[in-house]
Amino acid sequence: MHNPYREMDAQALWQLVKTKADSAAFAELHARFSGKLYALAYRKTGDSDAAEDLVQDLFVTLWVQREALSIDKTVQVYLFSALKNRIISYLRKQILHKSVSLDEVYSEVQVSHSANVVQEWIQVREVQEVYLRELQNLPEKSREVFELSRSGLANKEIAEQLGLAEKTIEFHISKCLRVLRVKLLYVAGVVSTLLLLH
Repeated sequence: MHNPYREMDAQALWQLVKTKADSAAFAELHARFSGKLYALAYRKTGDSDAAEDLVQDLFVTLWVQREALSIDKTVQVYLFSALKNRIISYLRKQILHKSVSLDEVYSEVQVSHSANVVQEWIQVREVQEVYLRELQNLPEKSREVFELSRSGLANKEIAEQLGLAEKTIEFHISKCLRVLRVKLLYVAGVVSTLLLLH
C-alpha cells in the first residue's frame, strides 16, 4: 500500500504534526529517526533501558508540546540536540545520585571513595561551563559546523546544507575538536562522555 508520508521531507511532516496533530506524520518521523537516536543514546550511556527511555521521552515531549515547540533548524538537528541534552542530564543525575547518598557511602566504603564522587560531580560542572564558554569563542562558521556535526548529521549532509565542500566541513570540525580538547585538558575522566566529543 502506497504511503505518501514516506515521500515527504521531515520539515513537511513536522508541520503536519504541529498544525494538524497528524499521528501518521508523527509515526513516520519516529520511524525515520528513532533508530539513530537510540544508537546515539546507547553509545553514550551504555544502558539499553536508559537509551530507550530517553528516546521515548523525547518523542512523547515532541508530541505533547507540538503546538508550543518552535523548530528553527531542521527536525533532525532539533531531535539530536534535544536528545543530547537529555543524555547530559541523565549522566549528571547518575553522578548526583551517587553524591546525594554520601551518608550511606561513608558507612559502607572508604571516605576517599565519597570524596572521589564529589570531585567527579565538581568536574562535571566545570566541564560544562568551560565547554559552553569555549564553544561561544569559536569563529561563527566553525561553531555552526561543529554544532551540526554534534547533532548527528553526516559531514556530507552538513556540506550540502551549508553549501560548502566536504573537506571544508572536516577542517572546521577538526579545528573545533583540537581547540576544545586543548582547553579541556585539565578536566579528566568525564570529558569525552559528557561533551560527546569523539
